[in-house]
Amino acid sequence: MESKRVRIQFLQTSKYNGIVLSNDLCRSLGIENRNQIYVQLGQRRVLTRLFKARKGTNEIWFSPQLKRELVVPFSGQLHAKVEGDTLRIGPVVGILSTGISIVNNQLVSKRASFFRHLLSAQRGEALYYYLFTPSSVDWEAKTVRGMFLQEGPSGSYWRQAVVPLPDVVYNRIPDRYSEKASTVQTFKAKLEHLTDAKMFNPTFFNKWSIHQQLQDHSFASQHIPETFVGPSVTKVQSMLQNHRMVYLKPVAGSLGLGIMKIVYRPGAGYFLSYHNNSQNVIRRYRTLAALLQAHIPRSRLNTYLVQQGIQLIKYNGRPLDFRVHAHKNRENQWVIAAIAAKIAGQGSVTTHVRTGGTVVSGEDLIKQVFQGQGANVERKLRETTVRMAEAIESRLNQHIGELGFDIGIDERGHIWMFEANSRPGRSIFKHNSFKEADKKSIRLIVDYSRYLANFK
Repeated sequence: MESKRVRIQFLQTSKYNGIVLSNDLCRSLGIENRNQIYVQLGQRRVLTRLFKARKGTNEIWFSPQLKRELVVPFSGQLHAKVEGDTLRIGPVVGILSTGISIVNNQLVSKRASFFRHLLSAQRGEALYYYLFTPSSVDWEAKTVRGMFLQEGPSGSYWRQAVVPLPDVVYNRIPDRYSEKASTVQTFKAKLEHLTDAKMFNPTFFNKWSIHQQLQDHSFASQHIPETFVGPSVTKVQSMLQNHRMVYLKPVAGSLGLGIMKIVYRPGAGYFLSYHNNSQNVIRRYRTLAALLQAHIPRSRLNTYLVQQGIQLIKYNGRPLDFRVHAHKNRENQWVIAAIAAKIAGQGSVTTHVRTGGTVVSGEDLIKQVFQGQGANVERKLRETTVRMAEAIESRLNQHIGELGFDIGIDERGHIWMFEANSRPGRSIFKHNSFKEADKKSIRLIVDYSRYLANFK
């Protein structure tokens, strides 16, 4: 049964101690013959009397007592549907993070503008959408102090309200260190065992574990470079003999930090490229052992992975790859929200902006590089990315609603996935050419939340 869009209102009298719906709305929900019903909002569920009004529109009125029992924060547009003996109202969607608070109606956080933007997707939607932290949860009451972005006469402002624990949690814990905190781990365990809420993107990905999950997948294995974690010097040497170019990457790294490129030229030696103090550096060594000894003590090689280097296509002589932002939609299907081309800075190891790279529209650049074949290449890129997302999801026992892929196309036109990020950054959306893609992206987060909450 599809949900009905309704408006939540509050009675000012205790004459009707329960919930009031019009006869028409009761019929459309299939509850016209009931006199009492369970009502659920997020993780709160209450048995109450059902009163019918002869006239009315798609409004649901709560008595003062029921409002308190369900912990309804304020009136507004939501959805309603009947599941068994329960009238569910929602969805209630919470964004989980740390290091956030509200002071004088302002959100205090290093990522305040990001969260304001994320919650702006609620405009025109019908849901309760809020931020919260693990420490703000009352597990006995199944409530949380939620931080809401609201519209006022002089613009939007932040307010805090007690609200039921959500139907769906979107995990935006900012970093791996915070993710490992005991408060976050305890929250996750209790959410799983004490509620029926669903969390998506629950963990940061580990580069090596994702590679392991995909290396025997019939489709995905064709699109991941040869990779080994914790390599020996002998393994790095063997990889260089086979591919002439490899990358050494910290297993738990992000943002391109710590990545090194090694190129082997027989008779000339080993050339190391890396980024240091805002500069791109190249060093030559006669032996691989000397190179590694100078930059990675042997005891630390086990914290790196070695990956086959790919001869990427170039634009104006500079290598380029793509950041492809993928989302689940309201039908639980993967769709592409944005394709950004990242062009490497002069002499840079990676295409990251922090190392001198530039970001442009992926669609436009594909047309320039591939000309008449541009449409086919873009279609192939989209299809491959969607299938890689499906492959990752099929191998992991978790809900995934958003992925950021680092994708390369080699000089033969083959597509490679270098990395998949479960907590992707949004720096590409700061560029003017991605304004509409940005809006689509944050809307899709709401759409997938509605799917998980079963309010389609």
